[in-house]
Amino acid sequence: MENRRSPSNISKPTNRNKFLQRSDNEKSNVSPIRRSGPGFETKEERFVNKNAGTPQEQNRFSPQKPKFQKNNEQFQAKNIRFQPKSNSKVSQDTQKSWENKVKPQIVSDLQITDGKHIGKYLQASASPKMRQTSRHLREAMFKILYRKIRGARFLDLCAGIGTIGIEAISRGAALSTFVDRSAKVTDLIKKNLEICAIKEGHGEIFEMEAVSFLKQMGKRRRRWDIVYYDPSFSADFEEVLEYFKCGIGVGRLGVLVIEHHTEMFFPENLGLMKRLRVVTQDENSLSFYENK
Repeated sequence: MENRRSPSNISKPTNRNKFLQRSDNEKSNVSPIRRSGPGFETKEERFVNKNAGTPQEQNRFSPQKPKFQKNNEQFQAKNIRFQPKSNSKVSQDTQKSWENKVKPQIVSDLQITDGKHIGKYLQASASPKMRQTSRHLREAMFKILYRKIRGARFLDLCAGIGTIGIEAISRGAALSTFVDRSAKVTDLIKKNLEICAIKEGHGEIFEMEAVSFLKQMGKRRRRWDIVYYDPSFSADFEEVLEYFKCGIGVGRLGVLVIEHHTEMFFPENLGLMKRLRVVTQDENSLSFYENK
């Protein structure tokens, strides 16, 4: 009887990979199968063919913006109506005009040295006794007072043609009060205010002596932030200084500026005020006083 379990009759396991593997010759001769046609397109290919060249296709593959960036764009879009409309051409033209704008050259003591009315010529007096403050001394004074001149009440005592008071308005003073005893001089002040187109609310003129003016304003308790006193060198100003010693005319935080000859002596303390500094140019000096 034949033994069925003999090694010769037992079937050996076949290697399936042997039959599935292809030879190198077969691989070179057989081309890979590619499905083509409208029925075999992938989802991405159908989307690209349908939306070719559209922004939808470009946005599909672009990276998504974070949520905070979207909210920021929505916030900016809502607030567009609060932003003023600006024309780039106009802004460039205005910028060029400011760059090309040149300040007028100051060559005369009758010119305003700075501010809104810079470069304007004032009408001078024909009297040889009239002394004009130099433009360099004026510039030095207003550089010291630049923090207080804005919106200040300015008193030009013994004003002359009003150069100091008009320049104070040009540099930002709210009001300038001009005081002089001569009728011809006060008429010149009016003309110079008209030359600079200064309105009545910014300038007032008094045809009075300095002593009587301070006496009258002392009764009214009227004071100014900056008081500029420029008497003639031959005048007797001791009586005027007595009013300043009592604090009449000068505000609590005000400044008193006195123009005088360099050889004239002025005390360190003037009643309730003390001297801060002295500025000298040639024969003229400016003494600055402030309340203690």
